[in-house]
Amino acid sequence: MKREYKFFVGISIIVATVGFLVYNAVDQTKMYMVTVAEYLDAPSSYAGTTLRIAGRVAENSMDWNAEKRELRFVIHDIVGEGEVQVRYSGLLPDMFSEGRDVIVEGPSTEGPVFVASSVLTSCPSKYEPEE
Repeated sequence: MKREYKFFVGISIIVATVGFLVYNAVDQTKMYMVTVAEYLDAPSSYAGTTLRIAGRVAENSMDWNAEKRELRFVIHDIVGEGEVQVRYSGLLPDMFSEGRDVIVEGPSTEGPVFVASSVLTSCPSKYEPEE
């Protein structure tokens, strides 16, 4: 009986540890994906969370400082209305340009400028019809 009890306790500890590690991993990597319009409707509800905002880079809004590796631009909602100012420090993504669909990721704050920790660009589809 004693040997079966030790086995049960050992298996229980292993299962609890694996469950705890999985829960922490999911909790740390989860983030909201919203559009610009959804973000502007309630920016305070996302405060303190990591957030991804999908939008399109506005024309004539890109300001790239190569020496400081600082990028400032504005994204607007793809189908709705509204725009968000974005500041990003780091390498300029290869496919980044005005008019391109992007996803900016970073910790959400209630300030007027969204500080992105990463900028993801979408690839153009090679199957789009010619105009």
